[in-house]
Amino acid sequence: MEIRVLGCDGGHGQDARATSLLVNDTVLIDAGNILSALSDKEMLEIGHLFLSHSHLDHIYDFPFFLDATFARGVKPLPVYGSDHTLSNLRSHVFNNVIWPDLASLPDSGAQYVPRPLLPGQTVDVAGLHITPVPVNHIVPTYGYLIEDDEGAVLFSSDTGPCNEFWRIANACEKLKAVIVDLAFPNAMQNVADLSGHHTPDSLAKDLKKLRVDCDVYAFHFKVGMMDEIRQEMANVTHRNIPVKALRDFDKLVF
Repeated sequence: MEIRVLGCDGGHGQDARATSLLVNDTVLIDAGNILSALSDKEMLEIGHLFLSHSHLDHIYDFPFFLDATFARGVKPLPVYGSDHTLSNLRSHVFNNVIWPDLASLPDSGAQYVPRPLLPGQTVDVAGLHITPVPVNHIVPTYGYLIEDDEGAVLFSSDTGPCNEFWRIANACEKLKAVIVDLAFPNAMQNVADLSGHHTPDSLAKDLKKLRVDCDVYAFHFKVGMMDEIRQEMANVTHRNIPVKALRDFDKLVF
């Protein structure tokens, strides 16, 4: 399994790109940053999109991606997510006010097809088994367990402390890595609690629930806070191994 980190930050900026992971060149997990990371040819290879939730930094590039691939011979794009995410996408983005309703254009190569997912409902696509996992955020949000025949990666999307996410991790015998939210420095713990995110302190406590020997990557640092968070991450470990800071354009192979 190869994961290209198209973006892993909690916003957009000159040196920050919102969250989007590309798995095996064809499956997107979130759509915060696509166009600035991929060539036209690479974009046309994408066949599936899994959205974690409806917040802007996780859907930011989706309308532009559809626009860039408009009427270029691509099939309608299956877009997976919770009912909450998909209905809000249609109501608040593709509503012919903010952006054209591309799901209602059956003859257009740029259309997308909503595919609602329930928690725990595994979808088999492109040689992968992808399962939504509910996490603890201020809107209904899915993390995703991404598996192939050799290994698995568990992606939290945006979350604060939770139990189900770590239960799924501990139950996965072939887990190779966890990619988990870390959005705010410790001084902003109250903001993190209110918004459903982690600080280094809260992540260190939550990681005690993880009993599997695997790599742990932190992502979703808020713009302007990255240096402070990375310094505080020195105290965040799993089995005495420091948690790694995920970076834009990293390539992970499992």
